[in-house]
Amino acid sequence: MTLATDQTGLDADDPLPTGSGDINSALQRATQYILAVILGGIRHVESNMVPVCLCAAIMFPAYWFVWKFLFPQPYENIWLRLSGSLMCLAVAAKDRWPSGLRRYLPVAWLGTVLYCGPFFFTFMLLQNDTSTIWLMSTMAGLFLVVLLLDWISLFLLFIAGSVLAWQLHVMVSPAVTAVNLYFEYVPIFLFALTAGSIFNYKAAGLRQAKDRARLELGLLLAKEMQSPLVSIRTNAASLSRFLPTLVRAYPKGERQPGAPELMPRELGALERVPARIEEAVEEIGGVIGMLIPEGGEAGARKQRASSMLRCLDDAIARLPFAGELDRARILVDRRHDFLFQASPVLMAHVLARVLEAALNEIYSESGAELAVNLGEAGCWNYLRLTDSAAALRGTAGQLLRRLSWKDREFSNRPDLALANLALERMGGTVTRTLAFGRTDETILWFAQPGAAISDVAGSS
Repeated sequence: MTLATDQTGLDADDPLPTGSGDINSALQRATQYILAVILGGIRHVESNMVPVCLCAAIMFPAYWFVWKFLFPQPYENIWLRLSGSLMCLAVAAKDRWPSGLRRYLPVAWLGTVLYCGPFFFTFMLLQNDTSTIWLMSTMAGLFLVVLLLDWISLFLLFIAGSVLAWQLHVMVSPAVTAVNLYFEYVPIFLFALTAGSIFNYKAAGLRQAKDRARLELGLLLAKEMQSPLVSIRTNAASLSRFLPTLVRAYPKGERQPGAPELMPRELGALERVPARIEEAVEEIGGVIGMLIPEGGEAGARKQRASSMLRCLDDAIARLPFAGELDRARILVDRRHDFLFQASPVLMAHVLARVLEAALNEIYSESGAELAVNLGEAGCWNYLRLTDSAAALRGTAGQLLRRLSWKDREFSNRPDLALANLALERMGGTVTRTLAFGRTDETILWFAQPGAAISDVAGSS
C-alpha cells in the first residue's frame, strides 16, 4: 500500500500563513500543515513498517521471560505484551488488508506506536516504581520512537501515552507514589525527544532538498533534450525518405567513379539507419515523457496505441542471450493481447530489462522457466511473469506461497523500479510477490480508460 500524496494541499515544508488572513483560513492551513507533516513522516517510514512491527511482535513476549524469570522485576503483565504483539502483527500484515481498510493505515500505525511506545513503557515504569531497569528501558523505547515518527506525532503521542499510562496506573495501583518521581524524569525525556526530533527534522530537510534537486535536474535535462530531439527527428525523416532510394540505386552501377564498392550486407545496414535513429528518438522521447511529469510539470501528449505482444517480442529479441536454450526458457502465452498508450520503444526497453533480471534470478535453477501471460482483470490489463521454479517445488512451494509477502519498494530490483515509474506515468503500477527472498510472481498493471490506480492494490 502506498499512501496517497494528494491528501493535503500543502507540503510539509511550506511556511505557515501570516495573521493577516481570516482566522478560519489560518486554522485550516495550520491543520493542513500538521497533516502534511504527519503523513509525510508515515510515507517515509512505510517501507520499514513490516520489519519493525515483526521485531516488536517478537520482542514483547520474549522480554516477558527475561523480566519474569531471568531478572525478576516487581511487576510484569503478559497480556499487555501480547496485546502489543497483536497490534504489531496487524500492521505488519498491511499489504494483505482489504482495499477498503488500507486508507486507515496511518491511524493504525500511530495507534500501534502510541500503545507500544509511550504508553507501554511509561505504564511499566510507573508500575515498577521507577526502577533503574525500566528507566533505561523507557529511554531506549523513546529513542526508537524518535526514529519512527515526525516531530509533531512524536510529541503528541508522548503526551497522550504518558497521560493514559498515568491514568491507568492511578486506577490499578492508587497506593503507589511513583507518579511524583516520574515527573522528575520528564525533563530528561523531553530533552531526548527534542534533540532527536531536531536531528530528524534536519535529516528530513536534507532528504527533501536532494529529492527536489534530482527532480529539477531531470526536468532541466528533459527540457534541454527536447529541442535537439526535434531536429534529430526531422533529419531522420529526411533520411528515411531519400536514403533507401540511394541505397537501392547503388548496386545498379549508378555510383560515382572512384566511390568504394559496398557489400549487400553493408548496404542493408545503411538502409536500416533511419529506422534505428527513429527508434532511439522515440525511446528518448519516452524518457522525457517520464521526467517532465516527475518534475512537477504537465506531461507530453499521449502516445499512439501499441500492441503489448509486439513490444514483448521486441524486448525478447533485444535480450543478450547466450543461445537458443536461454531464449527457450521464456514461455509466452499468446492467447491474449491488449493495447496501451505509451512509447513502444521505451516499453520494449523496460520489458527487456525486467525479463533479463527475472532470468538472472532463475538462471541457476535447473529446468526453471519464466512464464509470461497477458490478460485482463476487471478494468485492468496485466502482464504477469511467473517463476516456474515455485511449481517445481511442489508442496513446499505451496507452503512458501502462504508465507509470501509483497515487495513494494523493489529495493533489489532497479529494473522493476524503472518499470513502476514508467507505468505510473500511464496510470498503472507494478506488484511483486516474494517467498523467502525468491521471486514468485511479478505483475505489470496497465490501466484501461476509467480505472483508478488505488484499485490495483485490491485486485492484486
